[in-house]
Amino acid sequence: MARTFTTEDEQRLRQFHADGVSRNEIARRMEWSVGTITNHAQRLGLPFDREAVRAATDARQVDLKDRRQRIQEQLLDLAERTIERAQDRYLVHGWTHTGESVAEWLQQPPAKETKDLTLAASSALTSALKLAQADAESGVQEARSMLGDLGEALTKVARQMGEADDSNRDND
Repeated sequence: MARTFTTEDEQRLRQFHADGVSRNEIARRMEWSVGTITNHAQRLGLPFDREAVRAATDARQVDLKDRRQRIQEQLLDLAERTIERAQDRYLVHGWTHTGESVAEWLQQPPAKETKDLTLAASSALTSALKLAQADAESGVQEARSMLGDLGEALTKVARQMGEADDSNRDND
């Protein structure tokens, strides 16, 4: 049986809209399709300001970029500390056949530990590099988008100028 958009649904839609909740989020919370929410919002005179959504999205992207950069720094620090550990003296602890505890300092870690430390450092560096590449690709996409918008604006102005020239010629 099909559901009907009730007065209670309208009240919830109005409240979510007043609270600044996005159209998609309202649809999710109310368990209606985005199209249904859009139609009822239009009927109720509730506009969804794309600029506000765009501003919120941009702010979120800036926050995420900052977070990625902090994590990238932590990964680089981790890699650096791990490399230092692979080159430092290494304490080996064990037991003799009589059960006595024995500890000995080696000039560097044994081969297995050196390998494990090297792999850990390499993994941290790879992850840091991937985060840096994600930000670089994001910057390229932003530049492409900006250049595309600029190209559209210039085309529009050129058309308007061409129309103005045509109307001036007609008047001559």
